[in-house]
Amino acid sequence: MQWVLLYGSRRSLTLLLSATILLWLLVVGTAWQFEMETLVKETRAVQTLFNTLLGGIILFVSVVLSINIAALSQEFAPLQVKQAEIEDSIGFQIELEKLARSGVSPAGLRAFFWFILQAIRAETEKLRTSASTSTNQPLRDELLSLADRLEAEVSEIEARLQTENQRISTLLLASLEYDYARDINVTRRIQVEHGEHLRETESRLLQNLTEILTFFASGREYYATLYFKRELRNLSSDLLVLSLPVIVFTSYVLLAIDAGLFPTWSAFGIQPRLLYISLAFVVALSPYVVLSSYMLRIVTVSKYSLESTGFTLNEEELFAEDGPKFD
Repeated sequence: MQWVLLYGSRRSLTLLLSATILLWLLVVGTAWQFEMETLVKETRAVQTLFNTLLGGIILFVSVVLSINIAALSQEFAPLQVKQAEIEDSIGFQIELEKLARSGVSPAGLRAFFWFILQAIRAETEKLRTSASTSTNQPLRDELLSLADRLEAEVSEIEARLQTENQRISTLLLASLEYDYARDINVTRRIQVEHGEHLRETESRLLQNLTEILTFFASGREYYATLYFKRELRNLSSDLLVLSLPVIVFTSYVLLAIDAGLFPTWSAFGIQPRLLYISLAFVVALSPYVVLSSYMLRIVTVSKYSLESTGFTLNEEELFAEDGPKFD
């Protein structure tokens, strides 16, 4: 299921869905042979179907391309705006470097993502070392529990990055299930509830972790923006390549149906007209299948990436009973 929703190639998924639709049509046509044979011989009904598909394809491709052109137009901006964006990006890196104290951060997206993960791991290890010497048992347990959870999350993300291809999407997908808002909330809660028992080192490490996790969240949402732009570009490209052959093919099918010209060849004992109409229908439907393939992943990613706040939509957290108590 994850391959279908997230990790699989959209073109491969399109072929798989198209083959599934074709197989389903042929199975149904074979199981109810007489009913389907009568249906495909209704020339007027078949023509109406393909006429509707042809008009829909032209309108559909036009709308999608118009949306992408509108999205592209937002990239055009004055020089000062572009300069401000670059300065903000560099300022973001400088602030993170001050917290991580590991030199200059790399310029590559993947390497920069690793830089943030290593900064989280380094602060977590320092927090574990400091917590192990604490004499306050409840505080020590909470700090060690936080350190264990952070190390587990970072290790899981690193493992995903090492097994995936070098693409922008994997940077986002590798961290998609990480609920950073929960860990930010825990670090802040420990500071508030155990503030008088925290040593200076522990307080500083918790503050650093909160800020680095915030940088991680900001970086992930930035990768999400890049990902959505890339997906829209790839969707437009695939539709442009596919739409013209499909329009030409569908037009030819309409002319062939009107003239009563159907291939006489068959395969696996399938009735020729059923096979021909089913293949033509799948081809005519392919632009919509391409859109569905991309939208499956876009909707799945947006379900998580739109949570760019300090709150969590995790159901277990929503109904937690360990929140603040008011008199």
